[in-house]
Amino acid sequence: MSVVDDVKAKIDILDVIGQYVTLKKAGRNWKALCPFHNEKTPSFVVYPDEGRWYCFGACHTGGDVFTFLMKKENIDFGEALRRLAQRAGVELVRTTPGEDVERARLREILATASAHYHYLLKNHPAAQHAREYLAKRFVTPDTAARFQLGYALDEWEAMKSFLVGKGFSVRDIEAAGLVIARESGGGHYDRFRGRLMFPIRDRNGHVIGFGARTLTDDEPKYLNSPQTPLFDKSATLYGLDLAKEAIRQQNLAVIVEGYMDVIGAHQAGFCNVVASLGTALTEKQLGLLKHLTKRYAFALDPDAAGEAATLRGLEMAREALARKTVPVPLGAGLIGFEERLAAELFVIPLPAGKDPDELIHDDPEQWRALTAQPEPLVDFFFRTFTQDLNLQNARDKSLAVQRLAPIIREIGDEVKRTHYTQKLARLVQVPESTIAQQIAQPKSKIVIRSDEDMARVTPPPASKREEYFLTLALHTPEHLARVNFLEPEDFANGETRAFYLALREFAESADLFDRDAFRAILPEALHSLYERLNDAERALPDLKEPELAREIQVTARRLRAERDKAELTRLELLLREQDETRDPLEEQQLHQRVAFLLKRIAENQKALGARMGARPYAF
Repeated sequence: MSVVDDVKAKIDILDVIGQYVTLKKAGRNWKALCPFHNEKTPSFVVYPDEGRWYCFGACHTGGDVFTFLMKKENIDFGEALRRLAQRAGVELVRTTPGEDVERARLREILATASAHYHYLLKNHPAAQHAREYLAKRFVTPDTAARFQLGYALDEWEAMKSFLVGKGFSVRDIEAAGLVIARESGGGHYDRFRGRLMFPIRDRNGHVIGFGARTLTDDEPKYLNSPQTPLFDKSATLYGLDLAKEAIRQQNLAVIVEGYMDVIGAHQAGFCNVVASLGTALTEKQLGLLKHLTKRYAFALDPDAAGEAATLRGLEMAREALARKTVPVPLGAGLIGFEERLAAELFVIPLPAGKDPDELIHDDPEQWRALTAQPEPLVDFFFRTFTQDLNLQNARDKSLAVQRLAPIIREIGDEVKRTHYTQKLARLVQVPESTIAQQIAQPKSKIVIRSDEDMARVTPPPASKREEYFLTLALHTPEHLARVNFLEPEDFANGETRAFYLALREFAESADLFDRDAFRAILPEALHSLYERLNDAERALPDLKEPELAREIQVTARRLRAERDKAELTRLELLLREQDETRDPLEEQQLHQRVAFLLKRIAENQKALGARMGARPYAF
């Protein structure tokens, strides 16, 4: 969690805004006369559940607690962060350029260690049993070299002595996760000893950590590097550096559990395979794949634990993956929006007793067939969500519909949604029209009839695209001129809004964009965001110049669409309230704003469609 997120979590936006205006309860939200312009009817709304505010009057703008304080006190983001951090009791830690130097030093240490481990595997007599193990697992020397597999000597200080001899300090070697300080205070010893070593690399091929497998009966069977400034197990996919091109070309990412599953797949020519490092898939890991494909297949071990991990991974994917907003006519000229999954999820059902590595070696053609036609997510859920039910009794029929209706509802393709509606109706032996009604009921209503209804509204999710857009803009700031329609108000987050303003102003004033000069003029409060964007930039797809230009335009258009749709939904809520204190002129202005937004949404969608081309790359 960043310091900005920490401050937001500890600050009550109602307390901050309540110091400047008189707030009155309206459903689960709060209203006030806008503090930024004169008005008679309250058009300023605070959404405490979201930590956001919006003015539907003359301002037509909103934001978070940072943007409110910046606008009201006429201060920059850094000062707003300082004041709110002090109020929240959060200590602001200064960042320095030296952090980048430290990360580079750790990369050098890990690369040196990886090369030495690999040399030992190939040449040291003590590594003979490791070489025999790989031969037994049918790993060729070429494949071992490609993945730079290695061996850690079964000695207490072998790697430490080697790295110290190369000029690295013990403190840095410890920071890289390669040695552990003795509790007695008597120096350090090697973390990995007598194990087969799997270098773990980021998507750009830099070694960031290690996995280590015991070749005896020692426990644990696998030992990973600890959390370091470079390595976060939950944000890493093994083999991604070697798989990314195949994933993009085949438009499918196959996700397995273990190192050997990835190695065996790649050796057999199935290079679109990555591993989740033995854990259930995380949102951060999915984020690494979003730029490459929107099709994901889970091929986990076919035992109870594997099926449970598959279920957890699929549920995480459904929550974390990109969704598309579908317009739904509400009548009376109004439009609402539903969220549907903008990704395809599959399961590769493995034969009993076979993990992916074994199946690929024993029957590569069966693996090819399974990955060519993986089981769709919905079919997998039909199978697993009903296996404990007796569909001859009414209670279990109802449970089946409760479990499966939300899954079917998310299907974006209308034909597929109808197919699974019919399948569920046949399964529980209930008329299709009844099942269709259940599926058509969204989890949250958009049409508001009363204050009681208003309390049940779940607002649209906050944008996940702002930092991605800024990553693209920082990567190619010369393309900012192509998206000059984008306004600071299109950024809902105060931190990203301030960064966009600083980046745009610097790019417009400089003949040649100098990244070091830009960071030097950037307020210190935005340094943390700069470093995050700098790291994210390294994970960008390898796009050519025309694709980069298109990508930044598409992302900007989506940001604008996100803002407009959120405002339109909130306007609908406001108009449904039929506020008797609102005069006819203000009522007319709100309807004019609705018309303006509908027109701009249509124009933006047309422009977006023209730039999407063959397929989108981003969220």
